[in-house]
Parts: sequence; C-alpha cells; structure tokens
Amino acid sequence: MTVMKYVSGAAAWRLPEVDRPPGGSKMLLLTPGGVCVIGTWDSWCVAWAPLPDLTPEVKERLRQRNGNH
Repeated sequence: MTVMKYVSGAAAWRLPEVDRPPGGSKMLLLTPGGVCVIGTWDSWCVAWAPLPDLTPEVKERLRQRNGNH
C-alpha cells in the first residue's frame, strides 16, 4: 500500500455557513469528492479557501522563468 504524502500549513478550509464565501471571486473550492479546484463559489461546493498570496518575489521568479527579462 502506498502512503500519500502532503504538505499542510496555516491555510484551512472554510465552511460557507460559518464564513460566507465572497461572491464572484476566484478561490479554492473543495468538491464533494475531496478534490481541490479553482473557481467561483456554487452550491455544489463543500468548503472554500482563499488563493495564496502572489508575493513580489514569486512574481519576479515567474517573470524570469517565462523569459521576460
């Protein structure tokens, strides 16, 4: 049997009845099957979480990797 590893940190899923998801905004969504997808909130979602911040350092790394010197 293979044990799946994952990284977890300060982020946590939020339940819509406790913390209302912002309408019309892109976020992480937890499906009924336990899969994380990106989209806008809808009634089929189980929970939501904000997207991670895109720091200036990460933006610069993306720029460098995409050849936009």
